[in-house]
Formats: sequence, structure tokens, C-alpha cells
Amino acid sequence: MIEFLQLLKNIPDGKKVEYLGENFLKGIGEYYQNFIGHEVDIDEIMVDNIDLILTRRNSFIKDLTLFSGDDLSTICQKYGLDDIKNANEAKIKDVLIAYYGLHIPEEDVNIYHLSVVSQCNQKLHGFQDRIRRKVINQLFSGKKKFLIHMPTGAGKTRTASEIIIDFIRLSSFQTLLNKKMKVVWVAQQEELCIQAYETIKFLIEAKGTQNLMFGHYYGGRELPANIENEPAIIFCGIQQLMNNYKNDIWNKIRNDNYLIVVDEAHRSIASEWVKALDSFTKNDSVILLGLTATPGSGSANNLEKNYSLSKYYGSNKINILDENYKDVDKPIEFLTEKGFLARIVRVDIESNSTSNITAKTIASGIIKFERKALKLLSVNANRNSSIINIIKTHVERKEKILVFTCGTEHNLILSQLLKVYKINNKVIEANTKGRSSIIEEFREGDLPVLLNFGVLTTGFDAPKTNVCIIARPIESIVMYSQMVGRILRGPENGKGNKTNTLYTIKDNLNHGDYDDLFKSFDEFWN
Repeated sequence: MIEFLQLLKNIPDGKKVEYLGENFLKGIGEYYQNFIGHEVDIDEIMVDNIDLILTRRNSFIKDLTLFSGDDLSTICQKYGLDDIKNANEAKIKDVLIAYYGLHIPEEDVNIYHLSVVSQCNQKLHGFQDRIRRKVINQLFSGKKKFLIHMPTGAGKTRTASEIIIDFIRLSSFQTLLNKKMKVVWVAQQEELCIQAYETIKFLIEAKGTQNLMFGHYYGGRELPANIENEPAIIFCGIQQLMNNYKNDIWNKIRNDNYLIVVDEAHRSIASEWVKALDSFTKNDSVILLGLTATPGSGSANNLEKNYSLSKYYGSNKINILDENYKDVDKPIEFLTEKGFLARIVRVDIESNSTSNITAKTIASGIIKFERKALKLLSVNANRNSSIINIIKTHVERKEKILVFTCGTEHNLILSQLLKVYKINNKVIEANTKGRSSIIEEFREGDLPVLLNFGVLTTGFDAPKTNVCIIARPIESIVMYSQMVGRILRGPENGKGNKTNTLYTIKDNLNHGDYDDLFKSFDEFWN
């Protein structure tokens, strides 16, 4: 074996000094003379540092080729390199490393894994983000009132929550002067308040830049102590707010309120709602943001109320937008095709009881069914048989069925009939105790059938629901739309189903295609 020293013997000392560095050799040399007693042997130092020389001194291989050609050729020929003068220097270096059994650390090429695309864990769907961007853009332009029009199941709460986070940041110039900034979220039902709280809390903790207090003012809860002196988001049940908005604590909160969000905003022109909301919005600096799937009041014929709603929100309705930020003509179809909403298979069931139903049209254009008509429908055996048979069919398929009945008595009648067939079911009414646990059992457990009169039209979220049976006459487009909305959540938006089934008993009014229902009130916002 040709020793490394033999390769070095013909290389000039000046070159060796260049490889090792003058200061390095000076420092080593002085120590040798003073403490070891002899001068440094530069070739021995070269042998000790061969790995550094091979990896750091690009000229070393070239010099070996020039000054130690014969010995280097002998080594390289053993590895198939016959012409060292024309050989790649990197290959010669690899030969020397292999020949002398050197361990050369590999370069840390992949220490940093540089991505060209970020992966956001919490981001909006495209259609939701376009609504967010449009609202924020209009805020920059000085707009103060907005009504976001999105179908049930399309994510109104999530979209609005992201807007709140943006709003808090955009309003930092105000909060620098007023660190007690308040955002107030108003909803009709406790479930809606809790749903909003859970969504906003999750996003604030993931994306927020400051700690906020959360106030809960629904279901008899009281505001936490000292909230008037802290930045906060307050979730309010409208009934509790209407009864107490003149209290001293709310007078203090109003002074620091910059944004008020109204869920189910189509209800906000009711006289008592207006009084409570106006106590906040009379301040010109307050932003009003409404959320609804039905931007109207009951019937499209109710001109006065529908125009009043439009005026209250500045006639500024934010719709589902396409990729070019143009209003989508058929938003339900648009979202269904993309999997955000479930496709609804509609089945109409003929009822022979229509001749027994009496109804009257009131001045506003809304058809009002008399109470005795609903009682007649509740006890009609043929009609109930149709409902029970539908439920039996879908229970056998292991599906979840939500039923809107004619009233509390109808709830009990259908519940008892289902027990005859040993079908597990439960009833939800306004005063039902343990309502949340029943809903959770239906949502995630083994409960296949949930019966209710009208309680679950809003504030109810069970994405796995497969079937909705509307077994009662519906007086209002708004209510009908909300009922249908219970089975609209699709697989791309909250783990819903691709297809769900809607049964409508034909003694209902024919409210038409859901895409048409969704756009029923557009004329009042033009």
C-alpha cells in the first residue's frame, strides 16, 4: 500500500503551508518548540489532517496529479481510473477516500426542508373566504352595515368568526385608544350562542394576538365580573338582552362596542329586537353584521317588512360569490356540485286529509293554518301511517331521521306508534329537559329518530342526519327553508352526507325548489 506520506514527498513545502495555513502552522510550531522540544514535521501534520485537506482545499487534487503522478496513477488504476490527467477531480478524491479508508462527514444538504406552499390548518373554503374578503374590503371603504346571505350548512358562523378576527386587528387603531373594545354576538337560541362561542374561541386561540374575555348572557347566565373594563366578545340571547339592555352594565358596554353580529338576522326587525339593537347601532361608529339563510320576513308578499329588513342592513346583502367575485346565480346548485351541501332527493307524499284543513290568508300575504286544522292532521290514521312507514324504511337502512310534526300532541302520537314497532325515538320540545344530551345522542349515538314541532328549525346541527320529514303545513318560506336546511350540510363542509332525502306531506304549501326559495327575497335588496 502506498502510504499517504509517499504521495506528499514531491509536493513543494510552500504548497503544504498553503493547504494548512500559516497561522495554524505558526501556532503549532511555537508550542512544539517550547513544550515538546522539536520542530513540527509538516508531512505528519498533513497526514493528521488529510480529511480536512481533501474536503476543503480544492487545489490539493490538482497538485497531487502534477507532483505525485506515478503513485497517484497506481492508486487510481485499482479503481478503474487509468487517465488521471483527464479524470474528474471529484472521482479522484473519492478514490483516495476509499483507498485510505477515510471517514468524511456528509454535507448537511437537507437540514432545512423548504416548502413552496404553506399548509394552513384552519382556513376557510374558497366561497367563504370570498365573502370574508368582500366584507373586509367594504369595511376599508367605510361601509357600516352588512347582511351575509348563506344557506344553512354553508358555514355562516365560521365565516363571521373569521371576519371578527380580521375586524379586531383592523380596528387596532381604535383599540390603542380604547383597550376595552367589545364585540357583541346576538342570537335567538342558546344553542346558536354556544355554537358561535365554540367556533370563535377555537379561532381566537389559534390565530388571535391578544387575550379576550368571553361573556355569556343567555340561558339565565350573568356576565363575568369586571367585563366592562376588559376587551371582550359577548354572546347574548336576544330575549335576555331585550329584557336587560337598559341596565347600567350594558350602558357601559355600549360605550366600548364596535361590532354587533346578529345571527338569524331576518328576525331583527321585530319591534323588540329593533329597540335592543338600536341601543347599540345608534352610535355611527358601530358595525352591524347580520347572518341569515333567508333575508326576508315570512312571505315575499310582505313588502313592508321585507323592505324594512333591507333598509335596516343598508340594502347591502353579501351573497355567495364565484371565483371572479360575481354573485352566483344558483348558489345551492353551485355549493352542492362542489360537495359543500348535500344533494336533496325530494319525495312528495300525497295526503287525503287536505279537505279537512282550513286556512286563511292574513293581510301580509302569509297563509295561517288554524289550530284545529293541525289537530285534525295529528290524529289522521292514514296520514300517520305514511309517516311511520317512511321512518320504518329508513331505520332499517340505519339512517338518522328528523321529523317536524304538527304539534306537541302529534309528537306524542308518533312517538307511541314508533314504540309499537320497537323503534327508538325521542321528542324535543321547547321545555324538554336534557335537550342537549338528546341532541348529542341523535348526533353521535344510537338514537335514529328525533321528533319535534318547530324547536329544531335553527340552532340544531347534526351533519349525519340522512332524512328530514316535514309532516306539518308550513306557513312561511323562511321556516320551510330552515327546516330543509337541517339536511343540507355536505361532505366537504362538516362531514355531512353527499345525498339526503326530504319528505314533504302534500298538505304543505308548495314552496318550490330550494334554489328558488333561497333567492325569494332578492328583489328587496336590489
